[in-house]
Amino acid sequence: MSIRTYNKDHMMEHAGVTLATPVRLNAPESDDPLVFWTQHEKEPCEVNLHPFATGQAQRQHTGGKKFIPFSGRPQLIRQLAPTIEENVLWLSKPSVEHYFTMLRSWWRVLDAVEAEAAKIGHSMTRVEDVRLVTNVHSEFAHRSRMDRHNFCGFRALLDVSRVALGGRSTFWESPEETQTQKHIPPEEQRRALRFAIKRACRSALERWVTCDRLSQTDEEPEDPSEANLYRHVKHMRKIQNQTGKLLPTADELQEGQSTVNLNSRGFQLITLRETIYPSHQDADAVWHLCLLNTGWNPSTLNTLDVTKKFLFNHFKDDTNDSHRRFVLSPQTYELVGEKVRAGGNEQVVTGQWKTQDGPGHLIKTYLDRVEPLRELLKQQLADAKLRYEDMVIKGADYKARTTQFSQVKTLEQGCCTVWLYVNRSGGIDWISNKSSKSASVDGKQVYFTDQIVHLLNAQRATNKAVPLVPIHQVRPRDFRVWFADYVYRKGNGNMLHVKRALNHARLGTTRGYTNTNILNQEASDAARRFLHILVGELEMGRIDLTILAHLYRYGKLTPEQENLLAQARTLPKSRMKVACKDAAHPPAHLKATANEPCDVQRCMLCLEHAVLLPESLDGIAMRAEELKALQGFLPIETWIEEQYDIELKNNLAALRKFDLNQGLAARKKWAQAIAAGQHFVPGLPLASSPVLLELV
Repeated sequence: MSIRTYNKDHMMEHAGVTLATPVRLNAPESDDPLVFWTQHEKEPCEVNLHPFATGQAQRQHTGGKKFIPFSGRPQLIRQLAPTIEENVLWLSKPSVEHYFTMLRSWWRVLDAVEAEAAKIGHSMTRVEDVRLVTNVHSEFAHRSRMDRHNFCGFRALLDVSRVALGGRSTFWESPEETQTQKHIPPEEQRRALRFAIKRACRSALERWVTCDRLSQTDEEPEDPSEANLYRHVKHMRKIQNQTGKLLPTADELQEGQSTVNLNSRGFQLITLRETIYPSHQDADAVWHLCLLNTGWNPSTLNTLDVTKKFLFNHFKDDTNDSHRRFVLSPQTYELVGEKVRAGGNEQVVTGQWKTQDGPGHLIKTYLDRVEPLRELLKQQLADAKLRYEDMVIKGADYKARTTQFSQVKTLEQGCCTVWLYVNRSGGIDWISNKSSKSASVDGKQVYFTDQIVHLLNAQRATNKAVPLVPIHQVRPRDFRVWFADYVYRKGNGNMLHVKRALNHARLGTTRGYTNTNILNQEASDAARRFLHILVGELEMGRIDLTILAHLYRYGKLTPEQENLLAQARTLPKSRMKVACKDAAHPPAHLKATANEPCDVQRCMLCLEHAVLLPESLDGIAMRAEELKALQGFLPIETWIEEQYDIELKNNLAALRKFDLNQGLAARKKWAQAIAAGQHFVPGLPLASSPVLLELV
């Protein structure tokens, strides 16, 4: 045998051939030290720190929480600018926005401290230098309950800048991290929400199939709804043929008339576009169902890149493999995503193509539907790149180049994403990491999940037969926790199943994730529920452990159950702690003393009168071990005639009604006591006890 030699030098095979590198556009360069561009591969953005130098009196964009103005500090932001640039240079746009939020919070803290000092008449130098930020500002941030990330992020910027200027680090104590638990509603609510999203997705897919079928026929259907859809399909196809455009504008669809005239003819602009392309709500329905069935983070599903191969046949179904599993067409697929926050680790999902609600079938169908939109975006991207290159050559000003470069990067994202759709204005848009509102409830724009929850709660409120608890607010980030909880329950608590389903690299990560999001949440809910029940019982002036246990395990206590409990507590009990309905009249087969209360107390043979209680466990275990001892001493005729075999069988069956571990422990205790001669077995002579036999 010899070690094989492989030729790793393939340069001669490609002699004279050079690889074509993709053209990369450089971001505009600014001479202003407070303005620069990040170098993120997919989402570069402009960072403009001027609002912190000049101050900001009102919000730049509408919406959101109440805006609190802050004053400008030009010298302070100039000192921090190099450190900020170093920290955000390779971050994405959402991460850069978090830095802006952090800086705004601290600028308001600085203003608030100076305002408090002026109110009490204490002179204080205005903070325009990083070395003037003191423990007073740190204490004020603690008292205002600043978020830990905002506090630590600014402290890191401050320390680097202070050391660079010859100062000292702050050594501030960080705020405690708030324990945020993700919401896990009951299984019944999760199932209802899952079915509602599935119905919304199915309706969109069925409408696309119907539109494609109607476009191939020339006869108007008799069904009114299909007839209306047929007219929209034909009108849309006619305008496409007349204009030669895949996505006609609103004016072209109206044929030079007003929207009122178009509506009077029975046409709707939104419906016309929906006959060919997905709407925002259609995209949300498909996206949410894929998120439910993959267990991924929303960002992983959003960052699927169509320029890479992420959906393909399973390697065991490869048509070029003679040993493939199926002779017919491939049956199984692999869906591979990249988790950016985990360093680009692959997230793999495997399924069957025939599963209509599976992510493989949904994404493949959706890609085919939006392919014309992607071609339009590619044309727009090519034109935008040419215009930007022309601006650079002609030396256009920074503002014009910035606007054009932003447009180029936006179009590049659109060309790569899966989730394209046509918005209400007739333009091409897509689902991004920052979700937008696609639905409407009572005339107010809401998120897709908010609309689903609103419709479900309206249906649940009308269900008078069984009162149903309303569903609380749900967000897409909760779906991964639901998926993990489902796998955890189905796998009987096996962490390896959860690790594989969530694509974690280490088992410790899975254990921490399960504890934080599932087990801790479950324990908190259980404790909260028990305290609620306990307070309710205290308000009624009673604390009954049996009733508390029933309310916690099974829910409401009916009057009939309360009467049964009261009756059971008044019944006499045998030495086995088993209650008896009629101890004065035992059955004849027990062979008790006539006209006397039961003196046999073989309760497991008295099925007519015996009542098992929670405290009966120890007595039943005792009697089972007594019968075991009698079985080795009595003749077989006596054992059968006195029905000891039936009594032992009934005792063992009764023990199964209690906790298995407690029953085994009780039996072991009584077996040891009998063997040691510490417990006397009725019917067994004293001379037959193990202790006396050893003495003889």
